[in-house]
Amino acid sequence: MANGLVRKAAFFGFALIGAEVAYAILRPAPRLPEFDPSGEFGDPSNPTVRIAVLGDSSVTAPGVRHPDEIWIRIAVRRLAEQRHVVLASQAVGGSKAVDVRNGQLHAALEFQPDIAVISVGANDAIRGVPLRRFENDLDHTVAALRDSGAAVILSGVGDLGTIPRLHEPLRSLMTARSLAYHRVHQKVAERHGAIVAEHRNDDRTLWLRDRSLWSEDLFHVSALGHARWAEYAIRALQPVLADG
Repeated sequence: MANGLVRKAAFFGFALIGAEVAYAILRPAPRLPEFDPSGEFGDPSNPTVRIAVLGDSSVTAPGVRHPDEIWIRIAVRRLAEQRHVVLASQAVGGSKAVDVRNGQLHAALEFQPDIAVISVGANDAIRGVPLRRFENDLDHTVAALRDSGAAVILSGVGDLGTIPRLHEPLRSLMTARSLAYHRVHQKVAERHGAIVAEHRNDDRTLWLRDRSLWSEDLFHVSALGHARWAEYAIRALQPVLADG
């Protein structure tokens, strides 16, 4: 009886904290335009590399002024000197891993990519999607892309505790929670021979201190933030491209 009451109290406590996190992050803010980073880059006479990108608003990039400022475009343009790169994005703002699995994966497979980049997990962490469910959806997506012959790069989940809208104790809670979802990325990547870009390793103090890395809604990152993310994407893409 006592154990049951403790479990119920813990459940309602976590639910309350989750509601507070969702309110703090998702409360009304300036509505920012989103973009599609798809395009072709480099000399068409060079060997063609097809890259699919799936994910959420980390790809559609509210907070930048032009698609050229999105991290995946920055990375692709930098790496297209000796290649012709065709980039096709299926990303939709607000997506969770289940949305990528059910709403984006099929189109990505039809594109027949050589490389697939998946940037998802922040919305799962914010909305408290159970880790097992998140892992199952991410694993299904990665497995399907790997079975198609594509190399897969995962974004990992950044430190959501650096989001300017948050204050303690929610800041510390989201740092810990996002790390748990990031570790799922690492686990799934190891299982399927994928790569994690590990942008979570960027300087946390800088992200907490420098508001220029964030857009005016204090939730999505700015063009300067995307430029930092791009460096990690480039490091992940380079060995894949070098392996042919």
